[in-house]
Amino acid sequence: MCGLVGLVGKSEVAPDIYDALTVLQHRGQDAAGIMTCNGGRFSLRKSEGLVRDVFRQQHMQKLRGTIGVGHVRY
Repeated sequence: MCGLVGLVGKSEVAPDIYDALTVLQHRGQDAAGIMTCNGGRFSLRKSEGLVRDVFRQQHMQKLRGTIGVGHVRY
């Protein structure tokens, strides 16, 4: 199984996508990823592992934008 979440907001969406992925973690524990868009520029972080292991503070700081999508994969 997999889990997907997408957000469009007026402020940075990556922290909310991260929170949503931790709730969806039971749907997939093999890998996770977040992609955001800021002024036509995309930022991406994806890797194998649990959400808490894939996204560290330095990764989250680079995921800028008010539009984003996240996934967990099993």
